[in-house]
Amino acid sequence: MIYLDYSATTPMSSYALETYHRVATDFFANSRSLHSRGLESEDVLNLSRQAIANLLSVKTNELYFTGSGSEATFLALIGLAFGHSHKGKTIITTKGEHHSVHQTMNYLTNYGFTIKYVPVNQFGQVTCDALRSTITKDTILVSIAHANSEIGTVQDLNSLANVLSEYGILFHSDCVQTFGKMDIPANVLTSATFSAHKCYGPKGVGGSYIKENIPWRPFLQGTTHEAGFRAGTVDVPGIAAFAAAVEEYQSISLSEKKRYNFLRDLVMTAFENEDEIFFEGHPTDRLPFHISFRLKGVEGQLVMLECNRKGFAISTGSACRVGDTHPSHTMLSIGRSTEEAHELVRITFGRWTTENDVLKLIDALKQIVTDLKGE
Repeated sequence: MIYLDYSATTPMSSYALETYHRVATDFFANSRSLHSRGLESEDVLNLSRQAIANLLSVKTNELYFTGSGSEATFLALIGLAFGHSHKGKTIITTKGEHHSVHQTMNYLTNYGFTIKYVPVNQFGQVTCDALRSTITKDTILVSIAHANSEIGTVQDLNSLANVLSEYGILFHSDCVQTFGKMDIPANVLTSATFSAHKCYGPKGVGGSYIKENIPWRPFLQGTTHEAGFRAGTVDVPGIAAFAAAVEEYQSISLSEKKRYNFLRDLVMTAFENEDEIFFEGHPTDRLPFHISFRLKGVEGQLVMLECNRKGFAISTGSACRVGDTHPSHTMLSIGRSTEEAHELVRITFGRWTTENDVLKLIDALKQIVTDLKGE
């Protein structure tokens, strides 16, 4: 089976696995314990936090580790919303956000918050004009993902941040799809969230960046771990493996980006004259390892199953939507019909994707198109 679903999750790198095993064996003590073993674990945690802070060019006291990217997003948004609710209770986001954002917004409505949705263009991007027109005097927080996991479009966070700075509005971004793979302008963000398993680290480790001196309210009062941000014993081996994976990937990220662009161009060129295939997302402002397309009149799940039968693991969008029969909110937000939204197919490359893998995929897709369209 050729794995082409790296946006759903990535395999742990050998270096990350080795780091996890070594730290779990030698530094298993609770990092909050005051004995020597505990202090040793705390040292490993501090070094790991520093490595990840270096990647984002932020301070170590601005980072908080969690059990997942979804949890990080929930805790960051909840903390900021309640921490600034005395200023207003309106939050702006988009229809195309990850489910963790939507679930958090639904939670906040139970506490009197109003959620407004800024429209996006045909590629899923938020324009500065659209953002300005959505802001109200009661707006305290905006949450817009750095990149959309379903169609691959990347937002211009710097331009959006400039608009929000004029109004003194907090700016959070779900950076799960870009962390460790693309530059994240953390300096213009109030908050960002990320996950280890999307960048060759372990599952069950996530994190939040919240700018220093920005007030936030803990979800669980009285928590001592992670400066009160998240309850529970800190997973030092997992965090160390996360830091190892990120540091390792940074050494090859530039060459990998070029390679992904080459692989993506192979697919795009192979189907550029195919009238029945429509590529989604921005053509240039996008994740380099990401391809999303529709085969006209054919449900994406059928294309995915046919690819699976031929030995290719791809997806129909966000893995968090598996089992959800509703059409993609992202696709609907960019003007696609319900039928077109159900046609979406996603292919994502990673470190172990080869040119030969992609050439085999192209041949398989051409055969699938012929079979399903009855040509």
